[in-house]
Amino acid sequence: MKITILLSLLSLSFSVFSQDTLKEEVSYVYESFAGTRVINNHSNECLPKNSLEFIVAHKFGDMLGSGGGIQNFFGFDNLADVRIAFEYGILDPLDVGIGRNKGVATRTEVIDGYVKYQILRQKTSGMPVSLVYVSSMALPYGRKILDSSSVKSYPRFINRFMFTNQILVTRKFHPRFTWQLNAGYHHRNFVTNNDVNGLFFAGTSARVRVTKMFGFLVEYNHVFNRPSALNAKNPLSFGVEILTGGHIFALHFSNGKGINENLFLSQTYSDWLEGQWRFGFSINRRFKL
Repeated sequence: MKITILLSLLSLSFSVFSQDTLKEEVSYVYESFAGTRVINNHSNECLPKNSLEFIVAHKFGDMLGSGGGIQNFFGFDNLADVRIAFEYGILDPLDVGIGRNKGVATRTEVIDGYVKYQILRQKTSGMPVSLVYVSSMALPYGRKILDSSSVKSYPRFINRFMFTNQILVTRKFHPRFTWQLNAGYHHRNFVTNNDVNGLFFAGTSARVRVTKMFGFLVEYNHVFNRPSALNAKNPLSFGVEILTGGHIFALHFSNGKGINENLFLSQTYSDWLEGQWRFGFSINRRFKL
């Protein structure tokens, strides 16, 4: 009799523990964004542990303006930037990535890498937002030139490096709407005399999910202390996402040529109002290892 009572108590305790654990698991908010990027901005999403993601991203030339039009088939005859990358989930809240970029302007032949850590995760009750820290690095490895006035002269190897550190604050307000704010610091170890090494920036991104497979995306980054003499612009992008189950397709239009944040934050000179925007796309494929 005593054994029967003891077994009943143990069974009840296990049942309560299992229910509490299940409640804790389902209390998290999932899929604020479809992938680890919005368009080019990082999203709050991290890859699940032991997951590998392969990414191919392209941006073409100006669709309109003096550099676009039918003579360049609205930019498709020109390639602004291309990135091929792998990302891996070390832990559920921690992933890393490495990629290779064609690069833009004075920063070409670029290897990039990043680390992303999810500090806080939004819950259905209690925690209203997700908080994520992203640290990334880029290294242009192309041959240096002899012109000492050029940023590509690279007096020392360390002059090649660029870094970006940022915080992402994300809230999924509704199953169909997510809004994200980001702010950070972008540093280049070597710049021209009329430029500054460090740039402070803030941005915003949003996702509107129309159907299970289709959604709209927008992102914008504003650089605060860039010298006006450079005539640089702030990158603004609009796009759509198509989810097929195995792949994530993003189709977008942007005035930024660069794909990686270490490129588009400081190397955007195109103006939407002058038709200097381009079509781009990315394809993501995730594997469970």
